[in-house]
Amino acid sequence: MLSQDLARYVDLKHRLGFKFRVQHTLLKSFVAFAERHDDRHVQAARVLEWARLAPSPQQRRNRLLTVRRFALALSAKDRRHEIPPPADALGGGLFERRLPHIYAADEIAALGSVLN
Repeated sequence: MLSQDLARYVDLKHRLGFKFRVQHTLLKSFVAFAERHDDRHVQAARVLEWARLAPSPQQRRNRLLTVRRFALALSAKDRRHEIPPPADALGGGLFERRLPHIYAADEIAALGSVLN
């Protein structure tokens, strides 16, 4: 059942113009995990269990956020799908990107001389 729900959800996202590659991969992984436990609907406890398997706080957050969005869409039609807690439930707030470094002309020239 979850596999069919996922297929419909991904099809909808594609029709709306989303590439949806990373999310699709994450959702396939979650659905396989849930179906190994014979789940027919999204269960919040199972989502948290699966999300905690990710190796970093940012990946745990991304897993939780992705499945939460999936569950919200599914629960609009079928209330048996539980909505997991918000993405910060496992800690690790927003991913902080490093500030970009803008190379000065002399740095670019130095890099060019190293490569030649």
